[in-house]
Amino acid sequence: MKSIGVPGRIRMPRRRRSLGWIALVAVLLALWPLSHAGSALVVAHDLSDPDAILMLASHEWERLPAAAALARLHPRALVLLTVPVSVSERNCHLCHQRVAWLNAEGIPSTRVVLLPRKARNTFEEAQAAREYLAGTSLSRLLVVTSPYHTRRASSTFEHVFAGASVALGTSPVRASQGNPQRWWSSAYDRYYVRYEWAALLKYRLIYGI
Repeated sequence: MKSIGVPGRIRMPRRRRSLGWIALVAVLLALWPLSHAGSALVVAHDLSDPDAILMLASHEWERLPAAAALARLHPRALVLLTVPVSVSERNCHLCHQRVAWLNAEGIPSTRVVLLPRKARNTFEEAQAAREYLAGTSLSRLLVVTSPYHTRRASSTFEHVFAGASVALGTSPVRASQGNPQRWWSSAYDRYYVRYEWAALLKYRLIYGI
């Protein structure tokens, strides 16, 4: 999901902004052994007996089956789905078919909740989740997302849920096409490793995460 800028921030020309992000990523990668740049993005925080399993939007082809598997493992947990402000193939693949897809995976519609607050990015997904949980008795949230996204997602949810009485866990998709240990060997991995390091820097600058 795309991030949004901060109102009132001076906007640099697109080319200059892009070069700035490239420079920042280059500095970061220079400070970290390149071979670990992929695996360093992948984090997992176990959470026993979650009462809610949140699948972040995008990459549904790998995230949804993973969320369904966890829902079958924890039959009392609700499955929460975030909804983009503007739906596209890139930010919510087969978005309007997700509930039926979960039904086919053995998860009844009564256990599936579409979060009311729509979101533009991971930060707003975390805000939407906190807002929803605040009106419920749910207190154990397991976040499911793609491996390379887990570090940013985990840090973001911890930041947004600070002070809330909610235990958080992060579960990276196991059956992913990414290969963090050899991220340099495919175009897919090279793209997402660069993208996530840039996004981490951006979240640090914009949200203080």
